[in-house]
Amino acid sequence: MATRMTATWVLIGCWCAIVLGQATGGEPSRIVTVTGRAVGSTPAAEEEAKLDALREAVRQVCGAFINAQTETADFEVVRDKVLEQPVGLARVVKVVRGPVVIDGDITEVQLTAEVFPVRFEHKWAEFAHIKQREGNPRCVVMIVQDDNVDDDKPAEANGSVQSAIEDFLLSQKVQLMDKQTTDAVRMRDLELAAKSGDAKKAAAVGAAFKADVVVMGKAEAKRGEPVNVGGHKVERWVATLAVRVIQTDSGAVILSRTYEPSKPYASTIGTGQAALARLTQEIAPQLLLDIGEAWRDRATAGRIIQVTFEPCTRKQFKAIAAEMIRHKGVTGGEDGFKLRELANEVANVEVDWKYGLEQLADRLEELNVTADGVPIKLDVIEQSANRITVRLRPAVTAPIVPVAPAGSAPAS
Repeated sequence: MATRMTATWVLIGCWCAIVLGQATGGEPSRIVTVTGRAVGSTPAAEEEAKLDALREAVRQVCGAFINAQTETADFEVVRDKVLEQPVGLARVVKVVRGPVVIDGDITEVQLTAEVFPVRFEHKWAEFAHIKQREGNPRCVVMIVQDDNVDDDKPAEANGSVQSAIEDFLLSQKVQLMDKQTTDAVRMRDLELAAKSGDAKKAAAVGAAFKADVVVMGKAEAKRGEPVNVGGHKVERWVATLAVRVIQTDSGAVILSRTYEPSKPYASTIGTGQAALARLTQEIAPQLLLDIGEAWRDRATAGRIIQVTFEPCTRKQFKAIAAEMIRHKGVTGGEDGFKLRELANEVANVEVDWKYGLEQLADRLEELNVTADGVPIKLDVIEQSANRITVRLRPAVTAPIVPVAPAGSAPAS
């Protein structure tokens, strides 16, 4: 009986070892005890403190691997991005102490964490791959072209410059979204966005095409002063291509640049269209390189969330910003919580945020700020993709109820 029982426990032990090995992928792991901190004393601060502790655990265990990599700017970005996502690279074994509030407004937690170096190295390789290779987002292109800005003919879309750029992008294996499969209304909206430079409209239409970015621009040729060469009149043309690249999921402009030829186009019979064709041929490789760099930076350097505050004065925005930039979730200090526009008491702000959208919403609703002596509370009223809308209101304070001295008669 004892032999059978022993055999049974051996089988159970082997089965458990197999299951645990499958759960961890057979990775060698290390146990460390670390401390994490976050500003505030709310549940969101407690969660950030745990994430901070997990990041510290990964740094301690994987520090030798990090130091062994080439410390170029690119790999510093990769390192920071990986460390911002410690979940999956480490897990909390148990909380040793806390969460406790120290110095009045800092939440601290000490915990034991299990770190998996193999997963860390895999994540590092994954982001390094993105940094090196994710240069070709899905694009939709709309270029408005004016072959001679001095004549009465209006600029037109879908001209030779757009065709040349699309052909070059296709030759470089860039995935272009097929505009021919959509309706005329969306095509017209995209054209109007390019003519007006409306980034928000371009982003909305680009999303309908299922594109990651919209490449829109204006190609213009202007007749310059002619020159006389060997008794022949030579026409000179000044050609420019102004391009804006818009990220469709956030409406953010990730690239805005004007391209000019290395030297003016000159010909005895040349036209503005020929000058633009020469310019396009010259700058197309640089345009693709610039789009790729902007897209890679977006993919690896952080997450920009658009937040709208309403009704909001400038003093109220400054009070909110002063509180928010104290949190580790906002990267880049003051530049990580940037006011883009304030009009009619509507503040449009870009937040460089390292955690999830839900946690940013929680952080905003937890804020206690005062502007001009008035306490303010924030309510999240809209939340989607990379956008949050927040309504400001005066904070409601509980009325002060006087306490009667002990032994006195109750008030009638």
